[in-house]
Amino acid sequence: MKRITWLLFLFAGFFALQSFAQEVPDSASVPPPEPDFWHQEGLTGHWGGARTKLEKKGVETEFKLSQFYQGVASGGLEKSSEYNGKFQTIFKFDLGKLAGWKFWQVDFRTETRFGGPMLGGTGAISPVNTAVIIPGAKGTVFSITSLNVTKAFPVDLKEGKLIAISAGRYNLLDLLVEDFFTGGGTEKFFHIAQIGPLTVLRQVPLITNGASFAYLRKGEPFLTFTVLDPNDHSTDAGLSELFADGVSAGPGIYIPAKHFGKTAKHSFGTFITTKKYTPFDEIRQVLIPGPPIRQIEKKGGSWSVNYAFRQYLVERGKKEGWGLFAQVSLADKATSPIDRFATVGIGGNGLFKNRPHDEFGLAYSYTNLSEDLKDNIELIRHGGKLLAEHQAELFYNLHLTPWFRLTGDLQYIRPTRPIAEPALVPGGRLQIRF
Repeated sequence: MKRITWLLFLFAGFFALQSFAQEVPDSASVPPPEPDFWHQEGLTGHWGGARTKLEKKGVETEFKLSQFYQGVASGGLEKSSEYNGKFQTIFKFDLGKLAGWKFWQVDFRTETRFGGPMLGGTGAISPVNTAVIIPGAKGTVFSITSLNVTKAFPVDLKEGKLIAISAGRYNLLDLLVEDFFTGGGTEKFFHIAQIGPLTVLRQVPLITNGASFAYLRKGEPFLTFTVLDPNDHSTDAGLSELFADGVSAGPGIYIPAKHFGKTAKHSFGTFITTKKYTPFDEIRQVLIPGPPIRQIEKKGGSWSVNYAFRQYLVERGKKEGWGLFAQVSLADKATSPIDRFATVGIGGNGLFKNRPHDEFGLAYSYTNLSEDLKDNIELIRHGGKLLAEHQAELFYNLHLTPWFRLTGDLQYIRPTRPIAEPALVPGGRLQIRF
């Protein structure tokens, strides 16, 4: 019944937007011809011109349905498989066009997770599918994952220099925008290790409230500083207890470069939180072995530092091509279950000349557990002392049309639990953009 209600709500919203756009007069005399069914960006096209009119008035819309099927084909703790998925809605409002408030923007996003639980049985500490743990790890869960307002202050528009201040509710995965990785599990890699440094998970929750400052050069962030509520609020507003348990904050710097005549980028970041933790405290993105065999006192001041590198090897244009990437990160072993993390890989788009839009990726990641955690668990239960986790992933994202994408994915995991054999996890993703 809940699914039917939400479908009716979405269709009602769709027709309401279409009616609104049709009522707004358009100053353009003749709109450009729309692409045909197989070449349009969304399955539903431009809604007879209504979507185009909305964009001219400052309203951008995007709807995505991603479905997954994954299984443990061999190794791990047990053979299993799961079907699940996610429906996402994205609305961006340019208040300069809508209300005359120049350089103001509102970002509003929702996510509905559905289907079976997150695939288990690998014996690993980190999830094999990032998308289906947000906003929940099982069942049907709806959440407003992003609702924030941003004000830009131009410094030099010709050179793309601006200062941007933003406040509200964020899905932190939406803020990770990279050419070769990230994507929240619905665009590129499935596994969470390839998307961002796992060491930062103790200080930065998936969905929470806060504010950020950014200095942009050439239209891209150069310096950033973020302040966040340290508690995860994936399924609640979180406003009544804002910063009740402390604060998480951290600066970042992004340095563009040219190596071998091709685009590269270096970034450094750190986060620290005043909230008190132990390595065994729950993190929604990590399957923490436990409970501890002896009591551990919670400590504040948990920290992490990270470095990331990207280098185009083949560059056909802006964000067109493929190359190398790497991440290295360290964290406080007294509060974080993961104290060292590294990943290296290759990815991008256009591996084959006749398939310029297809995306691909191949990556290896190393995840080391805190010694404080490893030394304080029941060894018999896990088959001995926990091991560092090794994980490799290969994917190819086939753009059959601009709105229909089919992805094949294969993961090889050396789990943290000694009693688990190395696991082979094949999977598929089908995405439709409306």
